[in-house]
Amino acid sequence: MNMRNNHYPSNGKKRQNRGFAIAAGICLIAIGAAAWSAYDSVVQEPLSTESEVSISETVPSEDGISLSSPTPAPEEEAAAKPASTPSPVPEATPEATLSADIVSIENMELSFPVGQKVLKRFSDATPVYSNTMKDWRVHNGVDFEAESGQSVKAMAQGTVKEILQDSMLGNVVVITHGDADAWYCGLGSKVLVKKGSRVSAGDEIGTVGVCPAESADASHFHLEVHRGEEILDPLALLMKEEN
Repeated sequence: MNMRNNHYPSNGKKRQNRGFAIAAGICLIAIGAAAWSAYDSVVQEPLSTESEVSISETVPSEDGISLSSPTPAPEEEAAAKPASTPSPVPEATPEATLSADIVSIENMELSFPVGQKVLKRFSDATPVYSNTMKDWRVHNGVDFEAESGQSVKAMAQGTVKEILQDSMLGNVVVITHGDADAWYCGLGSKVLVKKGSRVSAGDEIGTVGVCPAESADASHFHLEVHRGEEILDPLALLMKEEN
């Protein structure tokens, strides 16, 4: 009897150890399940709408699965675009050839605007004495002897460019002849042409008046010819025709 009672405590201790091991295993399984659930919830959490994520366009397939549409390479995209049509080259405008049609005044037929007697020649860059201004200065034109009120005529065909009053040259009519402008200076108060008018050689444009810068000289008509910044000798142009 005493020997059997000594085995009972030993069997009870084994059962207690087995029960503890089972309980510990159940706890470990529960902890593992909880950890997996937490991980799964984190992985499945949707992305925030504020995140800057590049999403390629998707194309539905036959089996219902969405497939990403590949982004075309730059070369393929350029090849897909239609070739641009080159812009037509603008045709030359008539204005571009106008300069070639302008006749040089040296090649025009010119006539004397008044009589042919010269009182003072063109001095070019050489100063000459002025009886009116009492000094030495260049004479940019030619003075033809003419009576006050005598008719002044256009030297050639042309267009009236300007009509002006100058403190030194008096009443002036500027007429474009070919590639140069003739200044008909010291005219009377009555001018017979208007700005923009077309004139022919021999047309009367006014009468002889007074040129203020040369008022001390005998009655005459003052003529100048300008081509841009260049001042030409009017008598050389007129005498060409006489020769």
